[in-house]
Amino acid sequence: MKNSIYILLLAVLTLASCKNEPSKEEIALQKQIEAYDLLMTEAMDVHDEIMPKMGELIELKGELVASKEGAELSEGQLMKLDATAGNLKASHDGMMDWMADYSEKFPYGEPSPETKADLDKKMPVLEQEVVEIKELRDHTMTAITNAKEILAN
Repeated sequence: MKNSIYILLLAVLTLASCKNEPSKEEIALQKQIEAYDLLMTEAMDVHDEIMPKMGELIELKGELVASKEGAELSEGQLMKLDATAGNLKASHDGMMDWMADYSEKFPYGEPSPETKADLDKKMPVLEQEVVEIKELRDHTMTAITNAKEILAN
């Protein structure tokens, strides 16, 4: 009986000590997957930051258009109003285009790539999407600020 316990204990210890350590390639792949997941989160965080501004863009554009009606404005003032309204519209359209493009490239619920080949294919596309949404955020915030300044005067 004691021998059976010793043999069983030895077998358990042997199995426990034989666990496979991940290779350098597996560790590198895991780090790449984690970086991919962080970029996905970053893209959605920036999206979530500016998405609520879409209604404000439309509202401000309407206010700019309405401010032209019945007002005596110089040609320069009219051009400035039109340019500002155009920037608001461009920001709104840009967001709609970005979301359509992003969801086509990265469908909702799609799991992270699990192979180096898939990561090598998807990572540059994701990096570009993050750059684009950040640029769109900056353009949107600037357009809103400019519209508010014009309407305040």
